[in-house]
Amino acid sequence: MRVKAIVLSLVALLATSAIASAQSQTGEIFGKATDASGAVLPGVTVTLTGPVLLQPLTAITSETGTYQFPRVEIGAYTVKFELTGFKTVVNEGIRVTVGFSAQVNAVMGISTVQETITVTGETPIVDTKEVGTKQTFTNELLQSIPSARDPWVILQQTAGIAMDRENVGGNMSGQQSNYVSRGGNPTNNKWSLDGVDITDMSATGASPSYYDFDAFEEMTINTGGVDVTQQTGGVGINLVTKSGSDRFKGSSRFYGTDQKFESNNIDDTLRNQGASSGNPIQNIKDYGVEAGGPLKKGRAWVWGSFGKQTIDVGVLGFYQPTTFCQSLKSAAVANAQSIDTINGCLNTDRTLLQTTNLKAEVQLFKGNKATLFNNFAKKERNARGASDLNPIETTTPQGAVDASFGKHWWNTGPNPTFKFGDQWVVSDRLLVDVQYAHIGNNFTLGFHSPELRDVQPTLIISTGLNGRSFQEQVFIRPVNSVTFNSNYFMPAVAGGDHAIKFGAYWRDSNSVSLLHRGGFATVRFPTDVTNDCSTLASGCQVDLIRDGNSVYDLLNVAAFVQDTYTHGRVTAQLGIRYDRNHDQALASTIGANPLGGPWLPAINFPGADPGVVFNNFSPRVGMTYDLSGNGKTLVRANYARYYGQVGLGGVASEINPVSSTGLRYPWIDANVNKAADPGEIVLSANPLAVVQGNWSAANPANVVSANTVDPNLKNDTTDEVIVGVDRELGRGLAVGVNYVWRRYDNFQWEDKTGITTADWVPTTFTPSASSCPGADNRTAAAACPAVTFYQPAFQQPTVFTYTNAPGYNRTFNGVEVTGRKRMSNHWLMNTSFSYNSAVYNYNAFTGSNNMSSGTAGTVPLTEDPTNRAVRDGNQYDFLTSGSGIGNVFVNAKWLFKLSGLYELPFAINVSAFYNARQGYPFERGILSPSRANGGNTVFVVLDPIGENRLPNYQNLDFHVERPVRLQSVRFIPSLDVFNVSNGNTIQAIRGTQNAANANQIQAILAPRVVRFGIRFNW
Repeated sequence: MRVKAIVLSLVALLATSAIASAQSQTGEIFGKATDASGAVLPGVTVTLTGPVLLQPLTAITSETGTYQFPRVEIGAYTVKFELTGFKTVVNEGIRVTVGFSAQVNAVMGISTVQETITVTGETPIVDTKEVGTKQTFTNELLQSIPSARDPWVILQQTAGIAMDRENVGGNMSGQQSNYVSRGGNPTNNKWSLDGVDITDMSATGASPSYYDFDAFEEMTINTGGVDVTQQTGGVGINLVTKSGSDRFKGSSRFYGTDQKFESNNIDDTLRNQGASSGNPIQNIKDYGVEAGGPLKKGRAWVWGSFGKQTIDVGVLGFYQPTTFCQSLKSAAVANAQSIDTINGCLNTDRTLLQTTNLKAEVQLFKGNKATLFNNFAKKERNARGASDLNPIETTTPQGAVDASFGKHWWNTGPNPTFKFGDQWVVSDRLLVDVQYAHIGNNFTLGFHSPELRDVQPTLIISTGLNGRSFQEQVFIRPVNSVTFNSNYFMPAVAGGDHAIKFGAYWRDSNSVSLLHRGGFATVRFPTDVTNDCSTLASGCQVDLIRDGNSVYDLLNVAAFVQDTYTHGRVTAQLGIRYDRNHDQALASTIGANPLGGPWLPAINFPGADPGVVFNNFSPRVGMTYDLSGNGKTLVRANYARYYGQVGLGGVASEINPVSSTGLRYPWIDANVNKAADPGEIVLSANPLAVVQGNWSAANPANVVSANTVDPNLKNDTTDEVIVGVDRELGRGLAVGVNYVWRRYDNFQWEDKTGITTADWVPTTFTPSASSCPGADNRTAAAACPAVTFYQPAFQQPTVFTYTNAPGYNRTFNGVEVTGRKRMSNHWLMNTSFSYNSAVYNYNAFTGSNNMSSGTAGTVPLTEDPTNRAVRDGNQYDFLTSGSGIGNVFVNAKWLFKLSGLYELPFAINVSAFYNARQGYPFERGILSPSRANGGNTVFVVLDPIGENRLPNYQNLDFHVERPVRLQSVRFIPSLDVFNVSNGNTIQAIRGTQNAANANQIQAILAPRVVRFGIRFNW
């Protein structure tokens, strides 16, 4: 009774506070009991049993004959219906997946003796309550369909999702992929682990860590029509780990991939375009073990896992620092060598992932289950940012933050995640669930040797080539959250049954970000480090970078309620969600940049509140209609409004003066040492550009930013309409089609004070012939026409107001056709075809989205109208960055995906995954000179977005396995072949036409490779 009192007190406390539901890790079983005439049967005892339940669950059918088991764990169940005077009905093999509502009805005949009717394997494939779009990957699919074994390649298999990279057999594993669905912004994506919202709120929308693939029981990917438990309209990734049971079971594995079993896909055509090596795997090892069982049968279970991956890959143009290997940067030298010789010169980009998981579950009293979960995830990488433009000394080793920055195993060390949850089935009508979670996300990026802290990096302006050094950073991002969810079943009210879910959420996120640029500056050369920088006319520049020390806090509070009403063939959902988001910049101190004179002084920042709190109410309305009356043909419609995910510093960073600040100035290398020394920099109140941070020439030492936040600033919105139909064609086989419309609005931007688009004047620029490479059997001739860019007519202000962009929005229209087949008759299948069109709409907004270079960076909204004509009314193409990928513009108007498995005779299983899409846009353009009056450079795009594209992409992966049973152990040897056709599709091309590396290949599809595997299940 004491334990019950504690649980009741917690529920009461949380129910009266404002808290959001994390994404679900459960499903639902519901249905109706009738007699042979179709009359409903109240009072039927419905018993739910299954290996994932500590104890059976029971419900009594209502006066309408209905029952419900909400929030049941994923797994296989048996549902038994019992009523005196009627035959007992048992439905076996009911499979519940994440978010799926399995309808299990019983027709009970009259009987004068005890009699049982057993029905096997009748799990419905059409969810009669589903108003959105999602795809579920069971453990069977995760293990059997060929993949590189991480969540991002599972996203690649999901309908309508376009990835920024193609992971062939693991050549991109250990790095996070960016991905776009339905024209959305990846910052609105959500990640959930065992029901806990783990989304990284600094790298907003990303995962905070990496995972042991064999720890997952299931993954569900939501792409639209999500209910009130999710704030945003982004892709929702639900990761559900395995659990213990009353039977001890587990598995172990080893997978190996090596360059000895890798093909070469570089032909002469590609070599002539600069693809001297491609992106080969050198060696990958993936091994681990997971196991669980009872501590006390029917009362307490435990499960744990350990996994480790070492991933060694080569990167195109990323060479070892020997004289010969560095000489391969010359196309003439590289083309005279064999591919094997070139591959032997590639430096190793090495990633180590190590993950441990521990989960314990115990029944505290009848109907109550407490869960404790812990995860530690370590990542180490020797050369983050490795590329042909970033030699080894300019990359950054990555690891965990040490204990000098905070409590080890809590906020520092291998990324820790802790969760305590308690679920109480109060009755067959009411269920409550409470969770507390802590995430200690952290990592460092450093120099390769301590002396590089004082070495200034170099940058070639035209090509983007980096040299000498880079920077170090420390990131500490702890998160604490409490969630409360409840389900209440209210039958026979207003002519139907009501399944009500309500909940609340409290999440406090904190971040500390430290940065130091080597030597406090980056020196910039126009075309090569050999440029003579002894005069201003040479055009040499320096970016002075003051250290950064940004500390932010973000409080998310939410509450929601949703009613799912069922009457006959109609199911209607009506919900409302409230979100409150408030971020602040906390106090911090930063030292002066020793080269910046009075313009980059030390600052003791007391902290700042932007004065804006987002209070958002999100309606969700959906309806399904069972056309056939037997749950096999379903028509659905859904409307939802979603609000944007506010990240740490999402608003407060706009008024934080101690974020890393960078000013660009002319530089004269008087002592010819290729470094910017005191007295060589032409300092003034009017830099060539403010390249990063918040800075005011009027008062550079002011601890209160001159920038302001519009007090009427609104959170960005996504409005969505989905109309679709699902049809079960046969046992376990269904097809569906959905039309999706979205509108993205209320985007925010930095509105510079005292300048408008009318103050930007057109300027015609013709690149010099010497800067534009001609056709030389290596690349296509550069396109260097005269272009028009705009520059400010007077000194561009540095002070701005952060506000909403008037009139600017994006619209999306798409059609998605899907097919799915559960395993039966020896085969299973998933397929999809998506047609997408996401379009920029500037309307009354007179500026444009512009990049300051053609090699990397963001595409922000500015007053500058330079690229308005090529973007307005054309395709939205998200520019990806990070984890070694750049210059990739994600947009495909069509995507096709097909995966399947077939059981051959002699217990041989074969499976495959085929993936095809339209080529992504190729943004080629002209890089302007530094524009007058602080205008910086601008990349002038030559073609309307979407008209010039890279080649279409297609790829086929293949898997074969032959399980062998040795008593209680199942031994499974396997072989995977990735990129079966050894395709070499171009993934990225250098787009700056007035540069020496114009039109050179930056990345191609990795070659065919074979992976060998062995698994033991017991």
